[in-house]
Amino acid sequence: MSPSLSFPSLIAHLDLKGVRFQPGYALEYLENLKALGYDAVLVEYEDLFPFRTACFSEHPGEVWSREFLRTFLEKAKSLGIGIIPLQQCLSHLEYIFRWNEYRRYCLPYGTPRDLHIGRPEARQWLKGLLEEVLEVHPDSRWIHIGMDEARPLLLHAQAEGREVLDLFLEYLDELCTLCHRHGKVPLIWSDMLEDHIAPEYFERLLAFRDRLVLVPWEYSAAGGPQPVVRFSGMRCSRRWLEEPSKAPLEARNLREGLLWFEDWPPEIKALVGKYQISPWAMEPFFQAAVWRDLGFTVWGAAAAAFTFDRSLLPHYHRRHENISAWRALIAKEQLGGLLATQWARSNSCSVPNLLPDVVWPVLARAGAGLAVFFEGIAEEELERLFHLIGRCREGWNLEARVLEEMDRLSPRLGSHHFEWATIRLMLEIQRTTRSLEELEELGRCYGGIGRLPGVAWEGRKSELDAIGEALRPLEAQARTHLGQRYHGAALEEWFYRVFTTLCERIARLDEVICNGIAARETKQPLQS
Repeated sequence: MSPSLSFPSLIAHLDLKGVRFQPGYALEYLENLKALGYDAVLVEYEDLFPFRTACFSEHPGEVWSREFLRTFLEKAKSLGIGIIPLQQCLSHLEYIFRWNEYRRYCLPYGTPRDLHIGRPEARQWLKGLLEEVLEVHPDSRWIHIGMDEARPLLLHAQAEGREVLDLFLEYLDELCTLCHRHGKVPLIWSDMLEDHIAPEYFERLLAFRDRLVLVPWEYSAAGGPQPVVRFSGMRCSRRWLEEPSKAPLEARNLREGLLWFEDWPPEIKALVGKYQISPWAMEPFFQAAVWRDLGFTVWGAAAAAFTFDRSLLPHYHRRHENISAWRALIAKEQLGGLLATQWARSNSCSVPNLLPDVVWPVLARAGAGLAVFFEGIAEEELERLFHLIGRCREGWNLEARVLEEMDRLSPRLGSHHFEWATIRLMLEIQRTTRSLEELEELGRCYGGIGRLPGVAWEGRKSELDAIGEALRPLEAQARTHLGQRYHGAALEEWFYRVFTTLCERIARLDEVICNGIAARETKQPLQS
């Protein structure tokens, strides 16, 4: 089956392993995406999918029913939005392998998350799960099967005396055949191919050109030269070592294990050479162009929400820059479409990341525009506002000023007041968190060893008590507000990460300050 169907030009990633929507909002979410010009949604169900043969959720009552899933799919169809289900088929299976009863299908390396593709029964079992997902999406033209970041596969390949790409392509062939049998074109992330591509696998690799869509991802780059890249391993220029005084500013964090541009095999160099823009660096996202050169259908993946944004607010300016750079490349290289990913957790066992509310400014920026989503406020004003909020995430101590700006703009806001209020609330929490961080730095500096005058410690104690007092109404406000849109155990995990851990930090710092006061009070003055 050829992937040359009409492409969706703008795809939003809906990662359901994070904080749960109230059921009705899942349908409203689709309406908002349609208004912004999105024509497909990549849905990562994880343990919310209603598998008939298993339940992987810790909270079975939160699993989507078959009836609600049909309602969701019918709503998307009525809006003209294509649904692309994502079923991980190799790695990122923590939500399954955290349960002992399925561990026999897992590779015995590292965190339990990677399918043991050396066992036929494991492959067959996983393909049974994939088939359930395929059957429930009869109108979907594509299916994403993951296949990314399967690093333990290297250890398995070494144990078997085989190459990683040999095992990977053998299994990928089985998955493609299954997807095609259901009339679907599979998508895969391209990083495993980029990690392990070698000349001896060119022929086998090229046989997949008409069988799948490759999705290269890059979430940090913003259009500038890339001194460290993934292609036939992670590589940079050897000149970093030979001429360290001339290394570009972007050439940071040289680590053991990096390979060198200069040592690319000639066949690889022939593929990537025209994208090397200096001895030090490659063009941004060049891998996407290389796959396109090789005849693959390619979609690019940017980050609307990145794991390193954590729980409160994105680095809006960096997310906007990343998406803008990808859009420019897609237009230049005539790629199939742009996928805006938003990772609800770094993996299924970790604490939740950002709430979906705060990601809308990035999704809007990638789509029809900020002013379409936040009606009544000019695009340039919104652009400036969210750039400032992103800068505050990086250290600009301007939360109070930005909050005043939001309050000034608020009367003109004609739509999406709930999302606006959530962003404002997160900014308030961020401001309180910053105050705590500043006191923590003083605590680390003075350490409570008795040299700082007691009166100075007492002032810090008053500031710390004020922070604790401010947190209580903020948490109450957040619970009332967010409970209108979200529910479930993951929401409590988010509250734990945002508020309980802050209270624990306050208690630790309070102990340091009290120790400092006590030590100073018992200290005898020096004798002359």
